[in-house]
Amino acid sequence: MHRMVGLGLMAALALLVVAVVPVAAAVRTPAHMEVQTNFDPADDPFTSNIAGCASGTVATGDNTTQFVRMHGVFAGDKFFDCGDGSGFVVRLNAIFGYDGGSVGTWSIVGSWGSIAGLQGSGKLVGTSTGPDSIVDVYDGTMN
Repeated sequence: MHRMVGLGLMAALALLVVAVVPVAAAVRTPAHMEVQTNFDPADDPFTSNIAGCASGTVATGDNTTQFVRMHGVFAGDKFFDCGDGSGFVVRLNAIFGYDGGSVGTWSIVGSWGSIAGLQGSGKLVGTSTGPDSIVDVYDGTMN
């Protein structure tokens, strides 16, 4: 009898955990950011679909950029400033060709202000807009 009650309680607890865990999981929504990247030291403008951070500027942080035979590689941080004391840091890994295009992956590694706790990741595609600029399009998901 005690064994049946114990097994019944364990089954009820297991059901409770299974039912609560999906409710606690963060809902992922589409993320989209566009950056007009200019190859100069000035910050670059961006727009996004992030609530509370529809536009601002992007600065390049610590990074390693290497040029090899057929392409270049960028691995580093991009600081997105929303202009209201809020922002986030993206870790970007990208390969770019000498034709000006690029592809890569990104993830949000930090955020602050009104968007503190923001997380997200996805893919990057860059399209050349001239000899000294590129439009970087970040698409993925965020919480």
